[in-house]
Order: sequence, then structure tokens, then C-alpha cells
Amino acid sequence: MDKITKVAVIGAGNGGFMSAADMAGMGYEVALYSRFDEEIRGVREKGGIEVLDIDSKPTGMFGKVALATTDMAEALHGAQVILNPVPYYGCENCARLAAPYLEEGQVVIYLGKGGASLTWAKVLREMGIKKKVYLADSNTLPYGTSRMGDYQVRLENRTQNLIIATFPGRDIEYVKQVAERIYPPDHGYTIRAGQNPIDSILVDYNAITHTPPMVCNAARLERGDKDFHLFGKKENTPAVVRIIERIDRERMAIGEKLGLDQHTLEEEIMLVKWNPNQEDYVLPLYDAIHTPYLEVCEGPYTLNTRHLTEDIPYGLVTFSSLGRLVGVPTPYSDAIITLAEGLLDKDFRGIGRTVESMGLDPSWSLEQVKNYLKNGEV
Repeated sequence: MDKITKVAVIGAGNGGFMSAADMAGMGYEVALYSRFDEEIRGVREKGGIEVLDIDSKPTGMFGKVALATTDMAEALHGAQVILNPVPYYGCENCARLAAPYLEEGQVVIYLGKGGASLTWAKVLREMGIKKKVYLADSNTLPYGTSRMGDYQVRLENRTQNLIIATFPGRDIEYVKQVAERIYPPDHGYTIRAGQNPIDSILVDYNAITHTPPMVCNAARLERGDKDFHLFGKKENTPAVVRIIERIDRERMAIGEKLGLDQHTLEEEIMLVKWNPNQEDYVLPLYDAIHTPYLEVCEGPYTLNTRHLTEDIPYGLVTFSSLGRLVGVPTPYSDAIITLAEGLLDKDFRGIGRTVESMGLDPSWSLEQVKNYLKNGEV
């Protein structure tokens, strides 16, 4: 891609607001799309999005948004890069709305939960879209962020170690170069190339770290305990962290079957091996999780929140389904799924993301799965 001038952002929630402000701050022409005019009216009236700091005070950064619209065709026209920062349950609908207006050579990057490039590909195939569009996803949002009003967004932190994966996997080098231009090293970002979308699915920090403390502290959450901190030491005792670790090792076993290069969760959190006094010393998971910038995160104060309603069906259910596909048992993931279903009286397995919903056939051999992920064909 010779030059990036326009970035379209599909979705005007927390991630959408921050993505639009950030891309505008880097000098790109930004189009922000929402299905609902009330979500973007304030941005249109103010001409952009104001960024606040962790204390909800102005940072002095104001991202000018060239276009805030409910017209998908208008938003996508001429954009070299399309960002799709929405909850996973919304990505398929976004793909269906965007498909008729996609242009040859555009790069679509879903931000939030890995593996969405498979979902986008499945939709485009079903709708008969033949144009060459590069489909990618990241394992997490590039920001910890909260939309604060009609035209403001709070930037809590940048998630600067991102895994970008593509479907098919063979497109990764081209897309990685594009990703490094919009999330550049001089902003502190490190872009890691995933071998295929399963790479970005398996490094789902939220599914691994949110769900055990939520389930293990269910009584406090049901009472609405205002002293609850998702990553706090009182909530994440050594026993709770042990469950997190065992889920982490299940997802690593899945990746091993697929031949993926992986790191343990404690290595992922610390980005690299921590070496205070000796070579190859790795910070234990308990200590890696208990860091000041994580422990300060207050809440949630209810069981009925995305930490279960998204991270179970689109995180752990996906781990479990992938485990069955490649022959890896996932007893700890399955246990947390079952308990969460009982706590919330929901059929997460029934609504969750499975290999079938991503366009994979459970009857395929392991080699067929690998070939599909790499080349887009069995």
C-alpha cells in the first residue's frame, strides 16, 4: 500500500471513539460510522472527539473527524484502511452491512477479539463478494478506553503489544506493514504477526483472566460489592490464579497442535521474560497479574456484564470448540463455562462462537484445518 490517507472506523462505542480520535490525531482523514445517528451526533456537531486522561481530565488531544455518518457507503469510499472495533457479537452484522461497499485492496482490521477475520471471510463468501480485500484481526483492542459522552473518550492505557492475524494467513506480511503504519513503534506499539487467526483467538487475555475471578467471586458480584476489583489481590488469590493458569495451558495445548509459536500468559503480560538477577527467570503468573495498573481497575459490580456475557461465549466456548476440533481436552474452560451458564441462566454454548460458526468443518483433518487457515482453501 503506497499511502494511507483515509481510515474508516465502523462502530462508535468505546473502541470506535478512541480509534477515530487516535487516527485523526495521527493526521489521517477519518470517517466514523454508526447505525445510530444519536451515537455520533455529538461528534458531528463538535467536529471531532476530545480525549480525556485516566482522571477524566482533558489531555489537550482533539481528533478531528472529517465525517460522522450512518451511511456505510459514504464512510468506506476511498478508505485504504477500515477498522472495526465492536464487540464480537456485532462483527458479523458489520461485515454484512459493509460487504456491498468494499473496494479492491482495502484492509479491514477487526479490533477486539481474535479470529474475526474468519467471520468476515465467511460473510463475504456467503454474499458472493469476489474483490480482493485483506481481512485481519487483533487479539485485543489497542486501548483501554471508555466513551464518556457525546464527543469525549477516556484513554486509560494503550495495549501496545498487539497480535495481528489475517485470513488467509499468507496475507500477514502485507497487512503487518499496514498495521505498523497506523500503530507505529514511535507510539510504543509492537506488532506481532500471527500465523493465522487461531493465533489471535488463543491470546485472548480477557477470556483467560476475566472469567475465573468473576465466577469464583460470584457472591460478591451478585451483591454488587463496590469494593470489587477484577484484578485485585483479594479477588485473585493463589487458588483463583491457579485456575487462570490451567485455562492458559489448555489454550497453549490447542496452539501446539496447530503448530503455533506461543508464550505463557505470564510472558504475554510482561511482554518479554523478566530477568531481575538471573537468565531465563520468568515472573510467576500471580505476580504478573498483580500489577498496580491492573489492580486499580474497579468493578464490575454485577454478574450480568461483558466479562461473562462476551468472554464466555466468544472466548472460552471458542477454546472448547477448538479443543474438540484438534483433539485437546479443555476441562477447566468447560467447568467455567458450565458454572457461568448456571449463574446467569444462559445457554452460552448454544449462542457461542464455535468452529462451525467461523466456517471450519469439524470433519476436517488437522492438515486440512492448517491448510485452510494458511491458504483459505482445504
